[in-house]
Amino acid sequence: MIESNERLKQLFYMNPEKSPPLSTKDRILDAAEVLFADLGFEATSLRTITQIAGVNLAAVNYHFQSKEALLLAVLGRRAEQVNGRRLELLDRAEAKGDASVEEILEALFRPVLESGPTLPRLLVRLQYLESQDLFRKVFDNYMKAVKHRMLAAMRKAVPHLEPADIMLRVVFSFGSFASVLIAGVMTEVVSEGGMKAPELEERLQAMIQFAAAGMRAPVVRKPAKTGERICVE
Repeated sequence: MIESNERLKQLFYMNPEKSPPLSTKDRILDAAEVLFADLGFEATSLRTITQIAGVNLAAVNYHFQSKEALLLAVLGRRAEQVNGRRLELLDRAEAKGDASVEEILEALFRPVLESGPTLPRLLVRLQYLESQDLFRKVFDNYMKAVKHRMLAAMRKAVPHLEPADIMLRVVFSFGSFASVLIAGVMTEVVSEGGMKAPELEERLQAMIQFAAAGMRAPVVRKPAKTGERICVE
């Protein structure tokens, strides 16, 4: 659960001895990032952001004009670093030849975790809990260029798969990555206390092995039974 407004203010901005004072714009971005990740885009009001950031509403309107523009700015300042790291890891893998499935998945997901605890939560929320239109805008702005490099590398790594199968399995790998964030608690709950929560690195490596096996698996197409269909309400 998100901390109280007063606690968040102390955490972000009321300890000047440990860090230099932030600009108004950065204070807004920091507060928005945590609130969007913990409460969600729709549930977070600009008023709450201004309270946490210690600024007035006019400052948000001046720097960002709208809440959606603020969200894109929050992601934009992280995207350059994360995507740069993704391409760095992929380049390093391809310098030795075609990258393996594990190396591609590592390049795709490790930089998100390296960015800190907030961005992974925010990205998972945007993918699965917010509107599709909002996620599409985020994807179009910050993921398209990296997507083409990753898919090109994956096509070389699993040449027995059709492009549509590769795309679907990569999407499934994003779902597995979301589980990395909660697998610690889930492991303790499902094992009824019989297992300790694995460390984040261990969870990431287990997910990569799991997803890589799924990526490599042959495609088995079962003919649909007459009149059989799955409906999701």
